[in-house]
Amino acid sequence: MTTSRTIARNTSWLLLATTAQKFLAFIAFTAAARIVGPDVTGEYFFAVAITSTFVVIADLGLTPVVIRAIARDDGRGKRLLGAALALKAGLIPLAVISAIVFAVFREASPAVFYTLLIMVLVMSADSLHLLYYGVLRGKQKLRFEALGMFVGQIFTTIAAVSAAVLGFGAPGLAFALFVASLWNLGWAWSRVQREDIGSVRPTIADFKSVARQAVPFALAGIFVKVYSYLDTMVIEAYHGLSAVGNYAVAYKVTYAFQFIPLVFIAALYPAMSCEFAKKDEESLRRVFAGAIRIMIIIAAPIAAGLSAIAPRLIPILYDVQFLGVVMPLTILPWVLLPIFIDFPVGSLLNATNRAHLKTTAMGAAMAVNAILNVLLVPSYGPVGAAWAAVGSFSFLLLAGLSFVWRELPSVSWFAWLLARSVIVGALIWFAVRIVGAPMPFALMILFGAAIGITALLVFRLLTFADIKAIYRWLHSRVRPGDPQKEQLHA
Repeated sequence: MTTSRTIARNTSWLLLATTAQKFLAFIAFTAAARIVGPDVTGEYFFAVAITSTFVVIADLGLTPVVIRAIARDDGRGKRLLGAALALKAGLIPLAVISAIVFAVFREASPAVFYTLLIMVLVMSADSLHLLYYGVLRGKQKLRFEALGMFVGQIFTTIAAVSAAVLGFGAPGLAFALFVASLWNLGWAWSRVQREDIGSVRPTIADFKSVARQAVPFALAGIFVKVYSYLDTMVIEAYHGLSAVGNYAVAYKVTYAFQFIPLVFIAALYPAMSCEFAKKDEESLRRVFAGAIRIMIIIAAPIAAGLSAIAPRLIPILYDVQFLGVVMPLTILPWVLLPIFIDFPVGSLLNATNRAHLKTTAMGAAMAVNAILNVLLVPSYGPVGAAWAAVGSFSFLLLAGLSFVWRELPSVSWFAWLLARSVIVGALIWFAVRIVGAPMPFALMILFGAAIGITALLVFRLLTFADIKAIYRWLHSRVRPGDPQKEQLHA
């Protein structure tokens, strides 16, 4: 099976399941937040931010090392998996203690502290099941992860809405996550055993190897967590938990769409690693250019549309108690454009043994994000955090591109592609926000979608050949004898 067909098959599996999962997650969060209000939402999200920051200690870059090793050499990958599991036995307790100490140092409220105690259990289970899912990704068996995450989200949705209705507050919402984490841990472990890709007893050399390879990934993980959740910490310090609750809604609504590049990269990263191991540079370049183009086609309309409908969307979904979300949600969705494009860039660097360059870019972006948050959040609150996110992620993309520009068809190719996407985004935003303002909400959405598709076709970001290819992806109609038409044109 060709690389492009493998990517298409794996992406289709994970795309369908993850779309359903994220839809359920959005319903659960929206319903729970609407019931409990900004204050309880802020308590929950602050506890999540703490554990999501310290979870990096529990992994320290081990998962991507295992994915890459499994994709390249099954035998060595199993030994590195064994080393990673042994290391996690010490790293997970360290992460738990660190999160609790931080909460005590911050003098967290009782509700936040009790929520945190549950979230450290979630963090521990997640650290393990993500490693096992990483093994399955390395073997490009993404259907197991797709099913497991979807079923886990069903558990979370039922438990979260029930906890909100019954008045269990932030700890109840955290327990809903714990239910899903336990399920995913059991499911992922059982699939790894069933597929006979479990761990093998590692040697001292394996421990040294996994530790050495994990360093750039670990640093990158630390940088990501800091600039992903620093804004929440600063908002809580200057504006309180209610402001955190408002920002949480804007954050959740925006990053709900991040599953799209995550799904694509879940299939793309192992494939890139495999092509690099085979020294097929032409195939690697073709896949990379195609991935960037796909990300731009998807990101520009989503960012523009979500930003434009913010004033109408928030009162419908969250009621007037969350009107403080409107302004940050008008700004924050624009982070999706640099985030989507950066995913193929990061995957290429990681797959070609240049993870240290990605780490360098992330470290610089973390510094930019910290500076912008410190400058903007005290005065502007969630709005300042939204601008800080847009600025820092744009910087991250530019830094990453500086390391991979030789793999692009040309710099002018990328610049013209990006310029057209910005024009398309501006047209969609103007059409929805200004022209569509008097329309009923549903009609405004349809109007915006029609304008978006038309603009993509007019500016040749999207072609009719692409539409046919997407149709085949989603309906799984690629046959072994078919030409390789499933790859979107680079």
